[in-house]
Amino acid sequence: MNDEPVVFQDIDAVIRELRPDRPVMCLHRSSFRQGAAEFVAKFKGTVLYAVKANPHPLVIDSIFEGGVRHVDAASIGEIELVDRLQPDADISFNNPVKPPAAIRRAYDEFGVRDFVVDHHTELEKVDRETGPGITVQVRVGRRNADAVIDLNTKYGATLKEASTLIARILETGATPAVSFHVGWQAQDPGVFARLIERIEQLPEAGELSYINVGGGFPSVLMPAGFTLDNYLAATGNSAIPLRAEPGSALAAAGAYLLTRVLLRKDRAVYLNDGIYGGLNEHVHYPAPGAHFVLDPQGRRRSGQETPMTVFGPTCDSLDVLPHRYSLPDSTRTGDWIVFEQAGAYSNALATNFNHLGRIEFVEVRETPVSVDRR
Repeated sequence: MNDEPVVFQDIDAVIRELRPDRPVMCLHRSSFRQGAAEFVAKFKGTVLYAVKANPHPLVIDSIFEGGVRHVDAASIGEIELVDRLQPDADISFNNPVKPPAAIRRAYDEFGVRDFVVDHHTELEKVDRETGPGITVQVRVGRRNADAVIDLNTKYGATLKEASTLIARILETGATPAVSFHVGWQAQDPGVFARLIERIEQLPEAGELSYINVGGGFPSVLMPAGFTLDNYLAATGNSAIPLRAEPGSALAAAGAYLLTRVLLRKDRAVYLNDGIYGGLNEHVHYPAPGAHFVLDPQGRRRSGQETPMTVFGPTCDSLDVLPHRYSLPDSTRTGDWIVFEQAGAYSNALATNFNHLGRIEFVEVRETPVSVDRR
């Protein structure tokens, strides 16, 4: 992963100058920066960037340029990366299950003082591997059928269990906090307010340093009639300080994935990227994601739209997007399909299956316009 990708004026220039055989992630620095600045300005609390969404150095640096100073790290590897890029960052180790050696290194080598647990055994582990001055979040779970992916099937204590854990945290001399996650691409803003209200009713609420409302703020799947403002307003005006750890909401809009049509076959296209690469997130979309088609010269294709199946480059028949994508009937072998809002859970999830996992990274100064430029 190159820290400083080559800079091009726009995606057309990438096509003209590189004619790349591999998929290309086109990063737009100011989109990352502006998205972070908006969230920081509007959220009534501390904003942490969820590094897992996109760990590319340009993404992390741009989000910090937008005013974020804290990160949610899920592994010692993410902690090492952030420490190298942003040594003054305030890092929280927010994986509820962690290797003992990673906890110890985070505390001793990187000055991490914020950890999360959802079980008494993990709390004992954190207490044993760290020292004084730490904050321990209790992650509570609450099933949320309105999220596109419910992230409460693997982690999360009940509110009753949370009370017991908070009492134990206080006994260790650590500072307690509470965190939750409403799920990926939450479709109901009200879930934030309801969970905050329940946490405020805990007998130990007065002992909490903060409530971490997690991520789940929608980006690629924002429900009709809503904006980010609706979700930020739903976090309310809690008397307890708030934190949030958005990933998609900060990173999704900052990148475009440039793919090549390796073959047009009837009503199907075969691309040089797929679900084992930068299009992994599309498996969870309830409908096709935003996209457009460019011809081999980088000019936008137009004409009658035709639903087509989109296959990836591997030999696995599962390597297919779950929805048919409307593409101009003029789409041909050698064209380019650009997937918008590709900045989150794209390159971060890419595998090297069939040894086809390499994604190139470039920076573009300009984002594509929404009209035909021919």
